[in-house]
Amino acid sequence: MKCYGLFACLLLAACTKAPEKPAAPPPVTYFQPDPATVSAITGKVSYSGAVPTAKMISMDAEADCQKLHPKPVYDESLLVGKSKGVANAFVYIKSGLEGKTFAPATAAVELKQQGCQFVPRVISLRKGQTLAVKNADPVSHNIHPQPQNNREWNQQQSPGAPDLERRFGFPEVMIPVKCNVHAWMRGYIAVMEHPYFAITDDAGAFRLDGLPPGNYVVAIWHEKLGELTQPLAVAAKGELSLTFDFPPK
Repeated sequence: MKCYGLFACLLLAACTKAPEKPAAPPPVTYFQPDPATVSAITGKVSYSGAVPTAKMISMDAEADCQKLHPKPVYDESLLVGKSKGVANAFVYIKSGLEGKTFAPATAAVELKQQGCQFVPRVISLRKGQTLAVKNADPVSHNIHPQPQNNREWNQQQSPGAPDLERRFGFPEVMIPVKCNVHAWMRGYIAVMEHPYFAITDDAGAFRLDGLPPGNYVVAIWHEKLGELTQPLAVAAKGELSLTFDFPPK
């Protein structure tokens, strides 16, 4: 291509100059607690009220679901053991970790539809971690999370269908989950920025490992009993024991 005059040549060179590549984003620095200083928290969540009488779930509307249960099935929204321990309570660090970015979790967390119930009833995962939803039943389900901070979705899953894989982009405690086909099916999903959380077992016990020294607020969430919080000062290298007691409802 011919160029006539100095100004024209300069203009042509400017117009044909290759665009510059955008600068690469700076690498993310993940917080790594010093193993020599971290502590563990153990504890128990209890209920001081009268142990409620469990209500039987009627599956009359779905004969195939009913066939999966030779014995009666009871509502599990409040499970209190013999020692008053509360199962399925979500324990997490509510504050004290601000400004720290943790390496993402890579393994998927499974939520199973089994016996026409969500198993486990309460699950927790990290922001961006994969949720794998499995249908282990001979009937179709329609999983429907109803978040406030994340995108709502609602998807049918046939028997034997591949796992549904979804991710949540924002932290949220808690996301209720229902099945639009079977009204009795209920579950909950917690989405966290950090790895310091747990779900109580049948005795109401929990454990949080690897917590660095600092001042925190520990929270307990339960679908029927609400939320309790407690401040906690964690020194280097120790093990602390906490107790939480929900008052009567």
